[in-house]
Amino acid sequence: MAALLATVTALTLQYVRTISVLDTEARHMVGAEITSLVDRYGAGGLPELLRFVGARARSDEVRDYVYIVGNDRFEVIAGDLSHWPQDMRRFGWSRGTIPLKNSQGTVMRDIEAQVVPLGPDCRLLVGHLAAGRARLRSRFIETLIWSIGLTALIGLGLGWWISRRALRFVERASDTGERFLAGRLDERLPTTGRGDEYDRLAEMVNACFSEVERMVVSLRAATDGLAHDLKTPITRIKARIELAILRGTSADPVLFMETVHDLDALLKLINDLLGLARTEAISADAFRRVDLASVVLEAVTLYEPVAESEGRRLIARGGPAIVEGVRPLLMHAIVNLIDNAVKYSGGGTTIEVATETRDGVVILSVADDGPGIAAADHDRALSRLSRLDESRTTPGSGLGLSIVSAVARAHGGTLTLADNRPGLKVVIALPAYPSGNPRRDRPSTSSAA
Repeated sequence: MAALLATVTALTLQYVRTISVLDTEARHMVGAEITSLVDRYGAGGLPELLRFVGARARSDEVRDYVYIVGNDRFEVIAGDLSHWPQDMRRFGWSRGTIPLKNSQGTVMRDIEAQVVPLGPDCRLLVGHLAAGRARLRSRFIETLIWSIGLTALIGLGLGWWISRRALRFVERASDTGERFLAGRLDERLPTTGRGDEYDRLAEMVNACFSEVERMVVSLRAATDGLAHDLKTPITRIKARIELAILRGTSADPVLFMETVHDLDALLKLINDLLGLARTEAISADAFRRVDLASVVLEAVTLYEPVAESEGRRLIARGGPAIVEGVRPLLMHAIVNLIDNAVKYSGGGTTIEVATETRDGVVILSVADDGPGIAAADHDRALSRLSRLDESRTTPGSGLGLSIVSAVARAHGGTLTLADNRPGLKVVIALPAYPSGNPRRDRPSTSSAA
């Protein structure tokens, strides 16, 4: 409809403008002829004017002009007509139809003429034939009708095609969504490869499906790990209590200490889960300008005595690294990384915590020269409640790296594991302040989850 209105408007404006230009040009030409004849009248009087007009009337050449000279009663003295047109007996411009003789006889022709006085008893009419403009008008109208018809036809065809394509996309999306909700998490919308808006929408929906699938798989794995990590200490606590009842003892310090130890493990697991939930629910209003290097220095100072007591060497390196974030969360993430390195790197290792800024990205790395993690286990190490076989005997909830990863995502960054050769290197990449703005660019809490 919009294309049709635009076509009609454009052609109408073009028609009006063209006819206006042609009319103006015709009036200019008639005015020039009248000026020439008035000059002849002024130079030679009425006889010179009659001679010139009579010669033009008797000429056989094809002309676009009509000349008539008459008296004050509009009786023809000389010219192309024997009678003065009835509708052109007033001074100024007028339009009408006159009979003109040619080789085929007398035909009616449309003219646009101007009548001017030449003295008190003489009148002059000069007209221009309007047949060409009439043909142009008819051609324009014909073109307008055809253009409207073709535009309407093409518009209807394109509208039908676009609507059908949109309906097909909606049907495919609906069918795919129903299968996805039915449990087929590998379902994805097909794309055509044209890169149009439908492909971009399908890619966005597929990205959401992939994220949901990842979350569901992660949740299933986390649920299995959580059930195992909760079941083991609770089973031990129950067994100790039953054993104490069977023995008839009322107070056993060893039983109490072991029970407290298991309860502490349960509380740590619950606290870590709550911390992870709070990390993923952080709002953008809490973000402030933070010097990550000072946070690293504070964390290293805090953990240095612990590292020395475990036989590790903990050092900090790097210059200012400014980000926009939540300082307690960043501190918690760094402490988790240092704690993991101290626990699993082995005795006599060196742990280096470094910060740097490159190309608008702040890089935070925690590297050690211990045994490291095999490349095949990197993804599993980042999963919630997932603990590698080597760390099963070490106290922990299996949520440390998951919390660090959630903090990185909440700040618009990424967490990656790399081989330090030897050892493990954990790298967090965050947008530098102010080139990156987590409050605007970071993913929502739902996608961060």
